[in-house]
Amino acid sequence: MAVDRRLIIPGVLNKVPEACDFVVQAAEAAGLDERSVYYCQMAVDEWCTNIIEHGYGEHIGPKDDEPRIEITCVSGPNTLTIMISDNSIPFDPTQLSDEEPSQLLDEREPGGLGWFFIRRIMDEVRYEFRDGQNHLTMVKHGTQPQHETAHHGASGLTAQALPNNIWLIKPTGRLDATTGPALESELKAQLDAAHNRLVVDMTEVTYISSGGLKVLVATWRKAQKVGGNVVLSGMVPRVRKVFEISGFDMLFTIAASHDDAIANLNSLSGQS
Repeated sequence: MAVDRRLIIPGVLNKVPEACDFVVQAAEAAGLDERSVYYCQMAVDEWCTNIIEHGYGEHIGPKDDEPRIEITCVSGPNTLTIMISDNSIPFDPTQLSDEEPSQLLDEREPGGLGWFFIRRIMDEVRYEFRDGQNHLTMVKHGTQPQHETAHHGASGLTAQALPNNIWLIKPTGRLDATTGPALESELKAQLDAAHNRLVVDMTEVTYISSGGLKVLVATWRKAQKVGGNVVLSGMVPRVRKVFEISGFDMLFTIAASHDDAIANLNSLSGQS
């Protein structure tokens, strides 16, 4: 028998993690495998972030209602249906091109990848505008065996100086539109201090969205312009998969460990 869960959040970015946690609980209760749970979380994150950043923005809504997002989850055997409605300006994402982004990898803007990710990771996606609201329906079927334990904590980070003017940055938890600015600020501070040889240790990053990708790509570009580089290391499989889906695994050097990443940077500069 299907089980319904419902959550209403204000249309503000700092409430998106609450929506993600709500959907994770629903997906796990539906018996979805770890990867499918992760994809449900990511799809909801991307869509709610787009609603808030582009749907609302300076607008309240066609009825002058307060910005709000309603999420309903209907679970069946190994299946989760996610319905998201909002009272922002009408927008039909299914009218966007189905083509994969064609820009060169070092010119591609991750912020535009949200809808691309949703199409790729969800099994069914439908949109309609009715009763003055946008309605997006997404369906995910669990297909793979459980083998990882997902964590959904808030993001934190540390920075450490290493020999040969290499700096190790280690974020933890989520990297999304809400937590990404803290990492962006730290990485900018490093570049402003002429620390342009950076290792970002991703070992404890449990979740990344297009907002997190945008921060990393922007830093990589800036480092490249001043003769530096950004090497990533230690990704868990579900985070690595996001890089593969977007093609950014071909833009970055992704090492197995931060020691391997340090060795890579040293080899490029002829140091040891």
